[in-house]
Amino acid sequence: MAALLRKALKKEVFHPDGDRLFAVIEVMTATQEDERYYLCSSVTNCKEVQITFVKSVSSSQNELFEKINMWYLEDLKLVDGKEADQDNPHFDMHFDKVYVWETSSTASKYTFVRCLQELNYHYLGKKITFVNFDIDYLIGASSNMNRGDFSLCHSESIVSTLLCIMY
Repeated sequence: MAALLRKALKKEVFHPDGDRLFAVIEVMTATQEDERYYLCSSVTNCKEVQITFVKSVSSSQNELFEKINMWYLEDLKLVDGKEADQDNPHFDMHFDKVYVWETSSTASKYTFVRCLQELNYHYLGKKITFVNFDIDYLIGASSNMNRGDFSLCHSESIVSTLLCIMY
């Protein structure tokens, strides 16, 4: 399922613009009904790192995707993990406005944030503040991760062992 989702997102949302999809996490919303929502990180062909909020609506034949919002990683000021000492899938991302997210698991949240850190390191080198995260898991190696919370690893020659798709 995760590989099919990644393939569909690449084909329908990112590849037409020439973007490379790196990470996908499912996020919850208050009005979720038949729709699913994802936060994705990608790199454009101009080497800009983007975070995209995507809505998925299942139709009778296939899944349709719609970009709801998009931000540049260079505009990200702070990521707040809410509570470092508790199992908590909530986090905030501070751009010009604060966006509140909930993932399916704490491991998904950490994996996505580590992906943002790697992309920042390789493409921007900008100071982004990460607060309320357990530092051991935030900078930890992939051996610290719960493999049940993500489905697929993807590596690029420029970004070594960058974890990408998870729920």
